[in-house]
This record gives sequence, structure tokens and C-alpha cells, in this order.
Amino acid sequence: MKTLKKIILGIGIVIVLFLLVALFLPSQYHVERSIVINQPVHKVYPNVADLNNWIAWNPWTQMEPTAKSSVKGTGNEVGSVWSWEGKNIGVGSLTIKNIEPNKGIRSRLVFVEPQQFESDDIWQFEQVDEGTKVKWIMEGELNYPVNRYFGLFMDGMLGPDFEKGLANLKQISEQS
Repeated sequence: MKTLKKIILGIGIVIVLFLLVALFLPSQYHVERSIVINQPVHKVYPNVADLNNWIAWNPWTQMEPTAKSSVKGTGNEVGSVWSWEGKNIGVGSLTIKNIEPNKGIRSRLVFVEPQQFESDDIWQFEQVDEGTKVKWIMEGELNYPVNRYFGLFMDGMLGPDFEKGLANLKQISEQS
């Protein structure tokens, strides 16, 4: 009986520690990467502003080229939606919420599978001497308690994909 009490007490302590630590973890995350593309803004911007162009440079569609993908709307205006469904990349959508031509785009990213998750997808474009500085940002809320632990790994999980996508975008933009 004493052993059972110790096991239950140990499990209780682990649960309390798990919940307590989560209270002090960030409730939001922010992942950001940037690249300079040797082209003017007006040549780079359309490759991101039109969801129909994402398939050419997006790192996740390259991971699973056979995934189902569709764009509703024109692809380059507020309300346009890019949806996907695949075994590896899951099920989700990206909806354009705000556009500032040649300056920025804000979209809502919704993952349905393998895990439900929402975040903001933000693009910023700035003309610099070398061409165009492009920033790709993803940020969102982290639910208590489990997602706050995932927040510790978001930059490490998404950052390399952002870098690959930006390198692809650079290659495509500089070819035009």
C-alpha cells in the first residue's frame, strides 16, 4: 500500500510541475526569417502576393508534390484561400486578410490535421540597395499548457523551412 501511495504522489508531483512550469512559458510565439533578393520589389512581390504562385517555391509543397492543393478566389486579393491536403503536410488553409501592395501581406494560417493550430502569416517587403529585403514571419498564441511547451521548439521546427522557402523564392524571383 505504501508503494502505491508513493507512485500516486510521484505522478501528482509530475503533473503539478508540468502545469506550474507551463504557467511561466511564453503564451505567444514568433518565428522570423529574411533574405535579400536581387530584384526590385515589383518583381518579387507577385510571387508571394498571388497564392497561385506559392506551389513553385513553397517548401511544404516540395515535401509532398502529390498533395491536393487548390486556390479559391483570384489568389491575389483579400479573401483568397489556398487549401491543401496531404499525408505528410496535413490539412490546412491560408486566407489572405490584408494586402499592402509591394509592402506587406497578412494571412491567417489554419491547420486542421495532424493537429489543430492557427497563426498569422506575415510578409514584409522593403526596397534596399541590393534589391528587396523580404521578411517571412509567423506568430500566434500558445494554449495552456501543452502548446506552450511546443512554443519552445517553433523556431527550430519552422525556421529551416522558412529559410528553404525564402531561398526558393529568391531563385525564382531572380530568374525573371
